[in-house]
Amino acid sequence: MAFTNTAASVLTLRDQVTGSVITPEDAGYEEARLGWNRAYVQRPAVILFAESADDVVAGVSFARDAGLGVSMRSTGHGMQQPADDNVLIVTSRMNKVEVDAAARTARAEAGALWHQVVDLAAPHGLAPLLGSSPHVGVVGYTLGGGIGWLARKYGFAADSVRAIEIVTPDGVLRRASATENSDLFWGLRGGGGNFGVVTALEFALYPVPTLYGGFMVYPGQLAGEALRFFREWTQNAPDELTSSIFVINFPSLPQFPEPIRGQTQVIVRAAYVGDAAEGAAQIQKWLDWHAPMQNTFREMSFAEVGTISQDPVDPVSGHGSNELLDALPDEAIDIIARHATNKQSPLVITEIRHAGGAISRVAPDANAIGNRDANYYFNMGGPLFTPEAEAAADAYIHTYKADLKPYLRGNVYLNFNSGSEVKDRAKDAYLPESFQRLKALKAKYDPDNMFRFGYQLV
Repeated sequence: MAFTNTAASVLTLRDQVTGSVITPEDAGYEEARLGWNRAYVQRPAVILFAESADDVVAGVSFARDAGLGVSMRSTGHGMQQPADDNVLIVTSRMNKVEVDAAARTARAEAGALWHQVVDLAAPHGLAPLLGSSPHVGVVGYTLGGGIGWLARKYGFAADSVRAIEIVTPDGVLRRASATENSDLFWGLRGGGGNFGVVTALEFALYPVPTLYGGFMVYPGQLAGEALRFFREWTQNAPDELTSSIFVINFPSLPQFPEPIRGQTQVIVRAAYVGDAAEGAAQIQKWLDWHAPMQNTFREMSFAEVGTISQDPVDPVSGHGSNELLDALPDEAIDIIARHATNKQSPLVITEIRHAGGAISRVAPDANAIGNRDANYYFNMGGPLFTPEAEAAADAYIHTYKADLKPYLRGNVYLNFNSGSEVKDRAKDAYLPESFQRLKALKAKYDPDNMFRFGYQLV
């Protein structure tokens, strides 16, 4: 629905908030509408840069009275569907973080980034369950589950949430926990941002002062052998070890440095929680297999965890897809290696993350997160360099998955969904009974589907 004749209502909203209200007629609109992932373009009717929970209440109430939908953004790493002609609430200015070292907990506002939590927790020898990038927002990552370098030891980030503050579609600021609005608490942990604007999270921290972590680089011609070795290595891996294997085809484009341009590499990344000597012994198995081209593994302070993945900090245009696997039989590995090293592929990245461990030992109905028994998370995709690249990537993804279909579970991990899969495959992230429970929660808290720009529950 297009939103017209906004002048009077927008002026009223500006009077009600301490943050900024921006419309397409205002200077700064073109920059304000952009998220970190530039592949997703949206043109909201109104953008509210909230500075407090009261601002969020005002923004949600404004949208409700105008009959508009609401989308939220912290960084825009996880932008899903464009909120064209509707309301975008940006929480990046709400970035206060507090750490209670004695209680081993943290509270982060909706716009906080993971590095802010790490910076405050690490001096106390404590660690949050962040993902591969310290520059991703705490809230969006956690609401979708949150799998990071401590996952096999401590589970998903959502498993460690203790309380959630959220403005629901009726414009009310609520607290959800095990004892308050417990049905909403269940659904928010893994159900994404379908029920309102989360303004703050409280979550547990863990005693992890140091890690043994890093990455190793092998030449692309070893991709098939490396995937087989990864399979054998992970089959008996201790919970303290979380790892992934990453095949990257660097395009022959000027965006990439000359030494790697047009090259294919296999990158093994891992973090070991515990004694550094035991971590080194796990990595030694790879060194005995083949000497890597590069090896950064070492004992490090947890504050250095971002060096393991070295994810990009600056905005990019990216697109991808994901699936879950129970195993990596030789036939599947042959298919993955062929596609991952195909120089004609429009995709750049294939990654397999090892799951299991603590992830699989949480009760399946403890929160909304599904498919805890999957052993591997399989991702493919990469940056988009031209406007036509997304269509080419989607076509290749379809072929890739068709070849792998006999070995796929038919499930996905919510945070890795993008493009049309946000709408079409949200249900595949959940157990059937959990998805029905989420739909019932959606009908209870958001019957008009005000929050309709995320993963689809209706």
